Amino acid sequence: MKKDNTNELVDVMFTVFRLMKAKMSFTNDFIHLSILQIQALMFLCHNKNVDMSDIAEYFHIELPSATSLISKLCDHQLIKRYEDSEDRRMVRITLTGEGKKLVEQAICERRKKLEKMLSYLRDEEKSGLMNILKTLNTRLQQ
Repeated sequence: MKKDNTNELVDVMFTVFRLMKAKMSFTNDFIHLSILQIQALMFLCHNKNVDMSDIAEYFHIELPSATSLISKLCDHQLIKRYEDSEDRRMVRITLTGEGKKLVEQAICERRKKLEKMLSYLRDEEKSGLMNILKTLNTRLQQ
């Protein structure tokens, strides 16, 4: 009879995700950003005409949490709020020039950190991980 190691796998996954989260934060000389803040900047980089509801929906968080997330990024002058030209009650969010520059830096740094983490794996382990992640990605998106 095969041993079911699902519990051990879940424990290891949580540990790896926690460690990756800690190592994937972004810090430069002036600012420290969490992964969620970096992802919000990247979301804004790839999506135009975004409002607070779009942020909340994308991250599966409540509107007050989205507002808090965006306010912190506004405080760092990485994003700005502006009134929608067609509906002045609607507040839109966009990256500032500094925000765009920081996103490019964060993407580059994140890639380097991930490449370093993956360097611990042999080629066949990387292929296996790729297959597993593609399978999970496909199933989770259904």
